Amino acid sequence: MTVHAVDHVGLQVADAAEAARYFCDAYGFHIEAEADAGTGFADGHSLVLAHGGVRLVVTSAGHPEQPGAEFVARHGDGVRDVAFSSTDVAADFTRAVAAGAEAVQEPRVFEEDGAGRVVVAVIGTHEGLLHSLVQRDTPDGAFLPGRYCPVPVASGEPAAPLLRSVDHLALCLAPGSLDTWVSFYERALGLRHTYNESIKVGGQVMDSKVVQDETRGITFTMVEPRAEGKRGQLHDFLDNFGGPGVQHIAFGTDAITDAVRGLAERGVEFLSTPAEYYNGLAGRGIDVGVDTEVLRELSLLVDQDEWGHLIQIFTRSPYPRRTVFFELIQRVEARTFGSGNIKALYEAVERERTRAAGSDEGTSPAPAMTAAR
Repeated sequence: MTVHAVDHVGLQVADAAEAARYFCDAYGFHIEAEADAGTGFADGHSLVLAHGGVRLVVTSAGHPEQPGAEFVARHGDGVRDVAFSSTDVAADFTRAVAAGAEAVQEPRVFEEDGAGRVVVAVIGTHEGLLHSLVQRDTPDGAFLPGRYCPVPVASGEPAAPLLRSVDHLALCLAPGSLDTWVSFYERALGLRHTYNESIKVGGQVMDSKVVQDETRGITFTMVEPRAEGKRGQLHDFLDNFGGPGVQHIAFGTDAITDAVRGLAERGVEFLSTPAEYYNGLAGRGIDVGVDTEVLRELSLLVDQDEWGHLIQIFTRSPYPRRTVFFELIQRVEARTFGSGNIKALYEAVERERTRAAGSDEGTSPAPAMTAAR
């Protein structure tokens, strides 16, 4: 297989314009391109958003009978397509379908004078998550020539990007399905199973596995709750999302303290971390070059592995169903995912879960897409 990086992440949403405003206002994205019926886009309204090396595509259906509308009715706003960069879409598509992937769209060429040439095919998983395979023969060309119209960037000095890349995506899976998903990505896309973990916290028991391409440009962390454990946030996601799916998108950054401060000023809400967590850092022997009081102030989590260290933080979900959320992560050579922080993460999310349950009883409304504006 020649897939080697995340080209973009496609979110199916109820209102593409509103979703774009949220990501632009809260995360500093800008609109790069747009498609609608006027450009020959039959699936509704779609906007390409860019920030640093991250590209999101938000799409809303044009009428209730379209698959995109059905997705939102079942799942709410969420990730429908994780698109991969490929150097040979036709070959990758053929291999993936032969290995059991659903053939959603045969390879198709999009080409326009002066805008470059892009080849796109789409495969599907057994649970409906899509993967576009994108071959960009002109790396600096248009997003999709002839289909998306470029949107000029507003004049003025561009702000320094806070986000560098899509570091990884986390899949929340139904109990007992983890090995099936790992096998699918190994067979269909040539990813490698690189990491295992079992997590026990608060009576919940979860199993996690990671698949990656050889360059680690594509990384999926997959988590399933064990049937014998207590119900918790993974069950909430499965219930509220209506099945398995992408639970969070992790954005890589080179300056996480600046990114957290900048995004918090824009209104992004981050999960808090218990004060006791920072009292235990010295005992864990972790030094990431950031003062402990700064880590405490910003609720940053830290961890290390045999290769290096990392700093990370998670956001509250901006969606009414409290499904998809986001992560910021800064790696200094570290290759793992903060296993030493997993307990702290789940404790933080459980506190948010309790708080949200209280708001449902009438104290305050659930955080919505507009909350971070």
